[in-house]
Amino acid sequence: MSVMHVVDSSKSDFALAGLSLQCGHSGVEVVLIILDRLPRVARPTVVFTAGTKQSEFEASVVQGGEALLLPETASKLADGEWQSTNELSVDIETKSASIRGRIPIGGLSAALRHLSQNCPAQ
Repeated sequence: MSVMHVVDSSKSDFALAGLSLQCGHSGVEVVLIILDRLPRVARPTVVFTAGTKQSEFEASVVQGGEALLLPETASKLADGEWQSTNELSVDIETKSASIRGRIPIGGLSAALRHLSQNCPAQ
């Protein structure tokens, strides 16, 4: 089960599709969906900006190279700080390219509540 927040296409690179919140092994996971396939060994740097606060993560490439799994710390931000903003700015840096975008995240609190109630118990 997952909930997707789609990018604002007028403020984003074509290669970024959105932010997915999904049931994972240790609770709700934060995943960025991209349209450019990356090698599974890549470890892109992802910087989120919510208001004036920036958070930097090293992502893991999953799902055939079209998704970037963020560490558990990102899930904690989604469950806390990110709920006080309506939009996330995203910067993804790989060895060969940069991907930038903005993701409206209105309703994040309700999405997380729904997922938490419906994810299988771990």
